[in-house]
Amino acid sequence: MKLKNEFMYVMVMALCLLGLSGCGGEKSPQMANELQFSVGDISDLTISYDEEKVTFFESESDELIIREYMTANKKSYYAKVDQRDSSIKISEGGKPFFMSGFTRYIEVYLPTSYEGCLTVTTTNGDIDLAEMELGLSTLRIDSTSGKVDLKGAEAKVIHLSSTKGTLKIGSLKADQIKLETTSGNMVCEKLEGYVTYTSTSGNARIESAVGGGSYKANNSGKLDVTYLEVTDDLYLFNKNDDVHLTLPEDLAFEFQATTKNGSVSTNFQESITVDGRTTKGTVGSQPAVTVEVETKNGNIEVIQ
Repeated sequence: MKLKNEFMYVMVMALCLLGLSGCGGEKSPQMANELQFSVGDISDLTISYDEEKVTFFESESDELIIREYMTANKKSYYAKVDQRDSSIKISEGGKPFFMSGFTRYIEVYLPTSYEGCLTVTTTNGDIDLAEMELGLSTLRIDSTSGKVDLKGAEAKVIHLSSTKGTLKIGSLKADQIKLETTSGNMVCEKLEGYVTYTSTSGNARIESAVGGGSYKANNSGKLDVTYLEVTDDLYLFNKNDDVHLTLPEDLAFEFQATTKNGSVSTNFQESITVDGRTTKGTVGSQPAVTVEVETKNGNIEVIQ
């Protein structure tokens, strides 16, 4: 029995030394690796990690700086760099075989002078651009379950997607804006451009929009969209939930709303007629755009 107890004691101490049992408290991540690049040499930047949080800051110089903080410092854990001409991809390095107690997060210091393409992807890690105003040629952000927090971006093309994580957006301005979620919610303060939004079950709230576009909730999740100016056609579809659309008071448009098992309400009843489950009409004189709203099992509310 004594030998057995001594053996167990030795095993526990070994596990503590290996950091597998958390003995002595967890370590705090320390800066382990720093990468620097001249932003003038880059036109296409990709940053790709797994469950690590990636936080962006405005660089105080013209250098792109990547800092990796880890609880264990090994070169095999450092980021992989694939640089070809003016294209750079930074992706996560290795990890301990036993992940217990290992933590890593990333800081990216990006100069405001950078105007190329930016792609950021994570699986479970949050992507934090809450401190950045981006002016780029293209922007793409993808996360599976991580939260995306973006202060503002202007580009020719913007593509944001999330499977389960929330999209929290300040302002977006682009010729083409593509927003995709599966079950993640999206909140956006301001959009300007042509929007293509698709979701399966996430809620979407757009507080202020200019332009036009297509919004499709293919299963459920409320659509709540406010337009200050409509310059292109609008189409909103929700299969099993409600649509609330606010339009400018002076907008002239062709209108059609169809629902199978729901109601349609507007504050321009004098301009529309009801034919079965379809409500349609012309609002104002000389309409330049069409507004179409459709649900299967949800209510429709459109107001000016």
